[in-house]
Amino acid sequence: MQHAGDILVIDDHPATVEFIADALTDDGYTVRTAPDAARARVAIAERQPDLVLADLHLPGKPGDLLARDLHNDGLADVPVIIMTADARLVSAQPMDGIAFCLAKPFNLDDLLHCVAAHVRRAGGMNVER
Repeated sequence: MQHAGDILVIDDHPATVEFIADALTDDGYTVRTAPDAARARVAIAERQPDLVLADLHLPGKPGDLLARDLHNDGLADVPVIIMTADARLVSAQPMDGIAFCLAKPFNLDDLLHCVAAHVRRAGGMNVER
């Protein structure tokens, strides 16, 4: 299975990043990582990803505010999936810049299907599930 998609994973928990990055890489995606919003912005400036997968609770700036900033900075075509255990956010109305809220804990299949669906909607190439 070949995917064309560059995914930026933003989380400050190394074990979570490793788990997600390994799963996405095994599924054919190119994966870059950042531990916080500031380093994510640098990574995005270097190369615009096809999708951003960000934890809600990031050091410095929360993932939902990063998503809003990206949306306001003209990157509205880059879907941002927020990972959170906050049930209120998961069930809330869509917010600026957030394509989807993925409830934690999530299973691997849910993660892969969610990423594939949003990369496909954003115009990623050759995404087949």
